[in-house]
Amino acid sequence: MCSHSASDAGAGLCCVKGLIARADASALSLNTRKTYETGWNSWARWAASNGYRVSKPTVERLRDWLACLHLEGKKPSTLRTYLAAVAHRLRGRRGPNPARHPRVSLLLAGLARYAAERGVATRQAQGLRWERILLIEAAAPASRRNQPGGRLETPQQARKRADTDIAMAAVGHNGALRCSELLALTWGAVDFSEGPGLATIWIGRSKTDQNGKGAAVPISEYAAQALARLRPEDFDPDARIFDFSPSTARRRLKAAAKAAGIDPAGISTHSLRVGMAQDLAASGTGTIGLMLAGRWDTTETAAQYARRLQAQHTPAAQYLKTQLAVTTGQSEPGETRRPQAA
Repeated sequence: MCSHSASDAGAGLCCVKGLIARADASALSLNTRKTYETGWNSWARWAASNGYRVSKPTVERLRDWLACLHLEGKKPSTLRTYLAAVAHRLRGRRGPNPARHPRVSLLLAGLARYAAERGVATRQAQGLRWERILLIEAAAPASRRNQPGGRLETPQQARKRADTDIAMAAVGHNGALRCSELLALTWGAVDFSEGPGLATIWIGRSKTDQNGKGAAVPISEYAAQALARLRPEDFDPDARIFDFSPSTARRRLKAAAKAAGIDPAGISTHSLRVGMAQDLAASGTGTIGLMLAGRWDTTETAAQYARRLQAQHTPAAQYLKTQLAVTTGQSEPGETRRPQAA
């Protein structure tokens, strides 16, 4: 215990308890806490409706609950998250944690395999690769209505909105940024002095870096120029560059995609991160490189982002295009001469 005099021992203990409470609350990100709350509430509702004690889950009742969620159409990833929420809530209970029991894990594995056999795949945001970012740039300056029947933007309003949308798309793509990273970006985190062709942004904290070690992420000169067009002369280094909510960022990106002739149905702020991963994979970047660029914990997670890359854009496809020249003995474009038999 911290040393205190007798007169302030009580106040000191109160301070220590407060610090412990704040540290416990900070152990999980806000999004994780919200997700875990949703998962625990799902268990609590199911247990109460079936006459079971919410605070005393057993292995068999957890298995029954997960099976019911599966029948309701919940995906394996949701089941894993909800179960993690229950395991977290029960972490201080005496005895083995029923949410960590091998039989519960076995059921999750079986449900995941069953879902895969029925063709239930994890949904991934539609990737916005670089050529699509350029389509968004070309279409962005045109005046449009923010809602059906709304007032048409003036050219000045359209230009201001376009500059923001282009910068958001370019920086989010180049940095393979999560939505939280993109919206937390401040002017002080941008270094324009990296030299020709590059700038750097500093990611102070992220989903896989809860302790805030930080990471320097390169962005292209194009993205840096897009940011420079937004930066006020008297900018505040602590001011957020994209000062709006995740739902607003998603709405703006969908609208920008639609204006560029891109189906907005699968577009989200995550589309920028997916698009960068796909562009890197198409350029021949291996899984280690993808993992480093996207700041993922494992190569498996990184590979998932490039898995839906269209076949004609993969490194294998690029090789197969050159294979024709070897197979036919082609030396000039358009020439199709086969090797003569010996």
